[in-house]
Amino acid sequence: MPTLPSRSSLRSDHESFTEPSVNGILYAPDFPQRRRRAFEAARRGHHRVDAVILCDPRDIHYLTGTSHGISWLVLQAEGTFAVSRHMLVSEVRAAAVDCEILLASTRSTDFPDLECFVIGELTRRGLATVVLDPAKLSAQSYLRFTSHAAGANLAVGCVPELLAGVRAVKDAAEIALTRRCVWIAEQAFVDLLHGGAAALIGRTERELANELKGRMWALGADRQGFPETGIIVASGPNSASAHHAPGHRRIVAGEALLFDWGAELAGYRSDITRTVFPGGVPEFALQAYPIVEQALHHASQRLRAGAPMGEIDRVARDTITDAGYPEFHYGVGHGVGLAIHEAPWLRAHSTELCETDMLTTIEPGIYLPDVGGIRIENVYRVTADGNERFGNLPTHLGAMLID
Repeated sequence: MPTLPSRSSLRSDHESFTEPSVNGILYAPDFPQRRRRAFEAARRGHHRVDAVILCDPRDIHYLTGTSHGISWLVLQAEGTFAVSRHMLVSEVRAAAVDCEILLASTRSTDFPDLECFVIGELTRRGLATVVLDPAKLSAQSYLRFTSHAAGANLAVGCVPELLAGVRAVKDAAEIALTRRCVWIAEQAFVDLLHGGAAALIGRTERELANELKGRMWALGADRQGFPETGIIVASGPNSASAHHAPGHRRIVAGEALLFDWGAELAGYRSDITRTVFPGGVPEFALQAYPIVEQALHHASQRLRAGAPMGEIDRVARDTITDAGYPEFHYGVGHGVGLAIHEAPWLRAHSTELCETDMLTTIEPGIYLPDVGGIRIENVYRVTADGNERFGNLPTHLGAMLID
């Protein structure tokens, strides 16, 4: 058996945690404050901004707490209005109580011109200058909107990645939810490995992925955290693929077995990777695993407020290439939140600086085609003097040997 934390030790760090979707104290986002931050961020670099338009579902969720039912959200210096649809308008009004919720048509069977409706509302309210992120609209919708705006003498400014920087810095509610998601994912993994190598060898990658997903659901997750791609379980040579989709290959003793998984709760996620070795550690891993662990350590040592993101990637990348291994072909870290991959982006070419309360993964890896791969990944919170790692699953090679 691996020397992983026991059920009780994992639980002890969180015994005071109350379900955030039930407890209004622990999970009580200040949505007006978030909207003020978003409005101020959009005004930077612009002489005048009367309104900020959001159409991305995750941005809207972040600013209202509502993940469905709002297609257009408009922020003003004072007040917010949103466009909903008949089927969901009651639920949206109950959830986003401090927003004015509008319908673009009298009847649900009508087919409204949403862009024209929003322009009409903006001009009716005397707003002359608006900004939006054109990448969050379809090309057709953007062209319709700008065409209507020109006819109404409404100035439209474009701000790429409008909310990325705002969402990258997490508030207390988001940190609490992410911490809980990490706990659920780690606990499910410990439970999965409880039966030792015998509970893994001979089973398929897909069977293990489905069991891990079910265990997270039983522990309180809304769903597994990678809805777009699914949990990664990669065995033997498949572990050399950084984003392998679990298939029908059966687990063999003495091979690498890579798990990349996470839990989702109230829209927030965790993202963890461990590479374990049921029945024995293969020769390549005896040499490569300590290098990956060193890369993780070196990168996490650099992670602090004010640190250049590119430096964190480069120190991990250099640790691996200096040891004679090929570089990994992705950024060493990314933010986690309402999206499983979001800002901040810890990439070699990143010039941005880390800020306090950013959440990011660090996940270096070594991938040897036709042989196997190793990746280790944790979630960290950036602090003024360093960082805080979420969770307590070990990373050292001895703990990854499953007897």
